Formats: sequence, structure tokens, C-alpha cells
Amino acid sequence: RLNYISHCFANICYNNVNIVNIQKGVRILSLALLPVFAPIVVSPLLFVLSDRWRRIMLVLYLCGLFAVAIHILSSIELGSVSLLTSTFGGSNGIAPLFFSEHPYGKIAAFGFLFVGAFALLYGLHVLKPGELAVSLVAIGSAIGVALAGNFLTLFIFWELLTISVGGLILLGGTPQAVRMGYRFILFQLGGGLMLFLGIMQHYAVTGSLLLAIPQAGLPFFLLGIGIKAVFLPLHVWLPWSYPSASFASSVVLAGLTTKVGVFAVARLLPAHHGIVLMGACMAVFGAAFALLQSNLRRLLSYHIISQVGFMVAGVGLGSFLSVDGGLLHMINHMLYKALLFMSAGAIIYSTGREDLHDLREKGGTAFSPIWKPIWVGMVGAIIGALAISGMPPFNGYVSKYLLKKAMYGAGPAQWMLWVAGVGTSISFCKFVYFGFIKGRAKAYRKLPVSMRVAVLAVSACCLLFGICPGLLSPLLPYHSSLQVYSWAGIWASLQIILAGVAIFVLLSKILEKGIRLPYWLSVEHLLYRPIISLAVGVYTHAGRIVELGVDGAMVRVIPYLFAFSRKVAHFDERTVGLVGGGVAESSAKVREGIYANLRGGVTHFYRRVRAVFQRLFFLLIKVDYDPGGERPYQLFNVRNFDFDFVLFMVTLLVLLGISIFIF
Repeated sequence: RLNYISHCFANICYNNVNIVNIQKGVRILSLALLPVFAPIVVSPLLFVLSDRWRRIMLVLYLCGLFAVAIHILSSIELGSVSLLTSTFGGSNGIAPLFFSEHPYGKIAAFGFLFVGAFALLYGLHVLKPGELAVSLVAIGSAIGVALAGNFLTLFIFWELLTISVGGLILLGGTPQAVRMGYRFILFQLGGGLMLFLGIMQHYAVTGSLLLAIPQAGLPFFLLGIGIKAVFLPLHVWLPWSYPSASFASSVVLAGLTTKVGVFAVARLLPAHHGIVLMGACMAVFGAAFALLQSNLRRLLSYHIISQVGFMVAGVGLGSFLSVDGGLLHMINHMLYKALLFMSAGAIIYSTGREDLHDLREKGGTAFSPIWKPIWVGMVGAIIGALAISGMPPFNGYVSKYLLKKAMYGAGPAQWMLWVAGVGTSISFCKFVYFGFIKGRAKAYRKLPVSMRVAVLAVSACCLLFGICPGLLSPLLPYHSSLQVYSWAGIWASLQIILAGVAIFVLLSKILEKGIRLPYWLSVEHLLYRPIISLAVGVYTHAGRIVELGVDGAMVRVIPYLFAFSRKVAHFDERTVGLVGGGVAESSAKVREGIYANLRGGVTHFYRRVRAVFQRLFFLLIKVDYDPGGERPYQLFNVRNFDFDFVLFMVTLLVLLGISIFIF
């Protein structure tokens, strides 16, 4: 009966637009895609419902996310589906919304669903309605990227994820959040443009938009994907933006943007030793800079760069074992990184502080250790720290075991990842010891029930997936064995952790005081500041050249305009006089009236034309780069953000036009 109804519906829509084209099964449409499109209906309701009903709806929603995640984990074939597909170009994959099952996308979608549900549970009582609504869109967009079957669908949800995550940062509400949110959006829109240019070049060569390793435009793909996957030195947006959002929003963000980048690296970029080396450099860089941070969320943000480096190295190597290890590490990282952000959020929510130095200020010894009033956060911090360090029997050990085995003999990258592992252990000794054990501060608020439940549930999952790693084996693309517990593997992990603990004990006094590098050694100062200064200088000089050219041209032209205006006026006066005289000779009664009307009309028209010329002239004179000018002309100042943004978008459109013309 269902097949008969579907057949009739397809016949009705055949001559216009095929609204829903089911290729295999209905499961992906009814379940896996439900979180992608449900925010269209659910998000607006969050603004109008009362607090009680909003929480009830969100509990039902996150239960639905869990259900879909379990559905994907059950290894049922999801099939493929096209939405809003016309008969034009169907064989070339030209469909606005085309979703299909892929092993890489399946494991990524599971992670977004599973961890996204826990993140919503954590923020149930503390996130504002706007943040909750945007969080639903962000989670759905990430799932849409994971399940995309062609480049057009991937690009749509790629950009939707950028906008929603940027909105989540902006909704932090502080001046810092607004500033960093704009930076995030500009950075990510630039990456989206690079990705789009690569897609166009690939389509020009292959004639197909179906997802595949690109046959052209690889540099654009590297830049576009590299921004989301925090390739060095394209990483600066992450430590800018994640600590600027609200603490509960940071939990949502921890499992989205960078993991979408890792998925894209695995799905679209060819295996190459350069990508492996990039991942190893990211791992060492992130771990090293995390040691320099005293802000809890900045420390965790730099460690996102480090752990994403492990994933990039794994999927970049391209072997079955390394890809399975990299993608499994992506899932495990979503869990324990969300747990660590939850623990940091517990300190922020309870004490109002998030800097390690503020937790040991003068007079702080009068307070009890932080772990006593928020012991749940302490449990989450310890389990998250052990998991990210690769301690058995937690989930981080399993994926790191696969990566170590796959990277054996991979050259310098193998040892760089080992060093990064030691740096990770040092960083989280610092995080737990100075944040919870030695930290002192007054707890002003108790953690809500939803926050406590979320922390304990994610902690249990980190332990469960470590003890029973086979639970996730149906998601592995190449079904690598997860028999990871051996004396050699355990000892190899313990060596890294013990080395990190020993170094922390030796350097604890230095780490407690903090290590502050001069600003001129930062990537922002060494790389981005010269680029920004150069761009501002180019735009400023170009504007001055245009200004001088326009002003000079108008100064030269204006005498001729006035001379022309005088001749026109003289001609009008003579013409009016002749016409008036002729009419007076033919009819003395109407002479005076006709003469006055004609002369007045022509004079009025002449004044109007002269006024237009004068206003146009003075407008061009005023369109300069003087920041102290009148309000309408301040928009043309290069130091004004609106002008910078307009120039940025115009530059993007010019590049787009050039690419279309050339390719």
C-alpha cells in the first residue's frame, strides 16, 4: 500500500518538481533526517513557550536525538533520498538536498546526535531560549553535513553551521562575544567561499556534484576545509570564539565545527603525508599553547586543536586502521571534551570565575576547595582528564591505541604525537589540580539537576565505551578489531601519562605562577597583523587615489558645466522672449499670461537642473575617507566596520566572478 501511494504521488509530481524522491528505504527520511529539519518547527516554539513547557519539549527532543543515534548505531542501512529534485541533471547529482549513507558520515552523524543530546541536557536550565533555538539549528546543520550526498547539500549545511555557530557565540551578549562572533563569521565565510570555488572547479572538470575526492580545485578545498579543521595557521578563530560564548554554549560548540572539519578531511581530501604532518604539528602546537593558558576554556580550546591534530593525522594517513582510529577518536573526543567543558562550566556557574589565578587570590584560603561544593564537576574533570590522556579503561585509550598502532613507523609524526600525548597529560594535571583541588572560591550557586545528570551520564559513557569498545564497532568504516587491551598497549599508554605527571610535579611552581609569552611571539602578531595592516594600507591608498581622481575630475569639469548652464539659460531667455513676443503680436489679450507662464516654468526647470548638478558635485567631494565627517559619509571610512565588511563581501564576489569566468 505504501509503495502504491508513493508511485501515485511520483506520477502527480513528475511534470513539475519531484518533491520527495525515495531511492532506497524510508528510514533515513523518517528518522536520521528528522533532527536536520525538526528545528524549523521546534526552534520558533522555544521563544513562545513558558519555561516549564520549554523544558518538557527539549527533554522530548533530546530523547528523540538519542533514539536516532541508537537507530544509526544498530547498523541498519539508511539508504539515500533526494528532496526538491527536478528532472534536470538528476544523473549528475544536481539536487538542492540530496542525502545518502556513507560510512564516514554515519559515524559522524552518530557523534553529533549523541553528544548534542547531552549538551542540550546540560544547558536545559541555563541556556537562554535564543541559545537553545540556535543550538538545535547548529546540531541539525552538522548532521546535514555528515549525511550530505552531494557537494551542493554539503555546502548549504556547511554555511548554515557557520551562521548558527556564529550566532551562538554572538548570543553570549558580552562585548567580547560580539567582537569574536563577528571574527568567527568572517573567518568561516571566507572558508566557505574557498570551498565553493573548489566545488565549481571540480564540477567544471567532472560534470558531477556527487561527493567524491575532488578532481580539481584542491588548493581551495584545502583552505576551506582547513579553516574548519583548524589547520595551522588557520586556527586562530577557535581560541578567539569558544571561550567568548556562554559556558553552556561552549559545551555545544565543543562537538561541532572542528569535527565537521575532520569529517570533511576524511571524506574529501586524498590521503597524503603532508596532511599527516599537519596533524602532528597541530597536536604538538595545541598541547604546548594549552600549558600557557590560565583561562579554563582557553586551555580546553587549545586542546581541541591538539586532539583534532590526532584525528587529522589518522585520517590523513589513509590506511584502514588509521581512518578507523581517527574517526573513532572523533567520537570519543566529542564525549570527553564536552565533559571537560561541562566541568569548567560548573566552576563558572557556581563561583563566577574561570581563570585559575582568580581561584587562588588573596583571602581565598578562607574558602573550602572547589571540589567540595561541586564534587560532580570534580568527577567529570578527573574522568575527562583520564580519557583525553589515554588512560585505560576509558574511551580515549581505545582510539589512541588504534592511532598508535596505525602510526607505527610513520616517521617524525609518530614521535610528535607521543610528545603531544605527554603535553596533554601535563595540561590536565594542571586543569584538575589548580582548578579543583588547590582552587579556592566561594560557591554562590548549586548546580541544577540537569547539569549534574549530564556530567554523570557523559562520565559513565566515557567509562562504558572504554570497557566495552565493541559497542561502537558497527560504526567503524573498515571494521577494525577493537581488541585493544594488552599489556604492551596498556604500558605504552601509562608511559606517556607517567611522563606527563612527573614533568608536572617538577614544573608545578612555574605552571602555578603562569608562563606569559610576549604578544609579538603570537601567531596573530607574526602573521595576521601584517596581512591586516597591508590590506588596510592598500584599501586606504586606493581610496585616496580614487578620491583625488574624482575630486580632480570634478574640479576640471565644473567650469565647463557652469559655462554650459549659462549658455542654456541665455538660450532659454531668448527663446522665451521670442515666443512671448510672437504670441503678443497675434493676441494682445493673452500675451502677458503666456509669457509669464513660459518664463516661470523654464526658469524653475533651470534651477532644478542646476541644484542637481551642485548636489552631485558636493556629494562626490564629500565621499572621502575622513572619519570625522558627517554620519552618512562615515560609512565610507576604512576604519568603520560596516565599510570593512562591505569591502570584504565585494572582494568575495569579485573572486567568485573571476573563478566563474576562468573555470
